[in-house]
Amino acid sequence: MSVLDEFRDAEKRIVQRLKELEPAVAEYLELEEVARRLGIDAANGAVRPARQARRRRPRKSARNATSARSATSAPAKKPARARRRSNAAAGQRGEQLLALVRERPGVTVAEAGKELGVDPTGLYRIVHRLEQRGDVRKNGRELHATSARGE
Repeated sequence: MSVLDEFRDAEKRIVQRLKELEPAVAEYLELEEVARRLGIDAANGAVRPARQARRRRPRKSARNATSARSATSAPAKKPARARRRSNAAAGQRGEQLLALVRERPGVTVAEAGKELGVDPTGLYRIVHRLEQRGDVRKNGRELHATSARGE
């Protein structure tokens, strides 16, 4: 058998083996795609944490969110954990604001925001709550502590 015959025989064996392996390769590629979608790192056999593997839904535009809310009669609520956190923070911020108003009568909300290092628009709700409780009164833009509570 000549070298050329051996070469042709090797070619036939390679072509035959490629035909045998083709379905397995196709299956491998499909499985690789499924693994990618599921967040499985096929090279390392590791699974990414579920929160990374999930796709995030796109945010609704303001108009869509409003129309969706009006379609259902109940307004959307924050999760309980977020409500507790924001209420606790608002309570602490309210005490900080009240202390500042007692220290500097006539301070404005904008000045208080700069002093406390927060956006002043976030303080208006707290000022309103302090007014409702009777701790603070507004005179134009100025805030004054009332003497009813602790002065």
